[in-house]
Amino acid sequence: MPSLFQHRLLNGSFGDPVLEISLFGKSYSYLVDIGDISSLTNRSILKIKRVFVSHPHMDHFFGFDKLLRIFLGKEKTVYIYGPEGIINCINGKLHGYIWNLVHSYKNDLKFIVKEIHPRSIITAEFLCKEKFKKRIIGKEKIKDNTIVEEEDHIVKCLILEHRIPSLAFYFEEKYKINILKNKLVEYNFNVGPWLRELKNKIYENKLDDFIEYSGRKYQIKDLMKKIIKITEGMKLAYITDIVFSKKNLKKIKSLADSVSILYIEATFLNEDRKRARERYHLTARQAGYIARMLKAKKVIPMHISPINTGKYKIVERELRNEWQKGRNY
Repeated sequence: MPSLFQHRLLNGSFGDPVLEISLFGKSYSYLVDIGDISSLTNRSILKIKRVFVSHPHMDHFFGFDKLLRIFLGKEKTVYIYGPEGIINCINGKLHGYIWNLVHSYKNDLKFIVKEIHPRSIITAEFLCKEKFKKRIIGKEKIKDNTIVEEEDHIVKCLILEHRIPSLAFYFEEKYKINILKNKLVEYNFNVGPWLRELKNKIYENKLDDFIEYSGRKYQIKDLMKKIIKITEGMKLAYITDIVFSKKNLKKIKSLADSVSILYIEATFLNEDRKRARERYHLTARQAGYIARMLKAKKVIPMHISPINTGKYKIVERELRNEWQKGRNY
């Protein structure tokens, strides 16, 4: 079975770092950073349920206006996660427009903004029919860096240093439920929506429940023995716009190891490491060091500076040489 997270970098390695994550078998998707999202279709945008913003610099945030334009007039709730100050940033974006006609809208658009602090999350709500008036609706403690928990996956974040707080995100499939097609044939089962229901029951740990198929009832734990294989799920990490420092490295190390896919900025070459430090960015070699530290299985460099246009192979080589140094995983 495909992994839960179906992911793609919208603008390649040199453009604004925007990661689209579609969730296999689900009707919604996630977006990580919202700089240039011009390549997204309206249909793709309307599927977005959660937006994760590393920090509100323009190249990571200016696409919010397009989201707003497409969502407007729709009955939709969108969750936005970002660092300290994100609530005021969203408030400023929304109040750059005049909303004197929204009272006549049939549908209501709602933004729920989650502002991540070191020990807590502050939540604000903006409703279209209230002219997007800011309302603080809650404050909760953050546990184990977890900001989202669904039945089959979690999302964590870290607050890192980029002169301002910049969030790194980590998406983990709790485990992977594999449907054994040869066993379906053996037991005369057909592929269909009932398998999604079966998976959901397993994720919810309702193993004593029953599920109906073709007029018969089957116990979940019995079906697991017959047609299911459980394996480790995908772990996907996204790290951008940080300085290479002991403090940041210590936090990143605590996030996870054995990462399946690592999206990481490789803004400068090693020869420009002084410039990288001055601008609080990573070099390709430093990105490779972090990849090795996280035991990443696959690394995708991004946010490469335009000054390195035409030098992708050099960037990739510097990253790979450091990442694979002494590699035994």
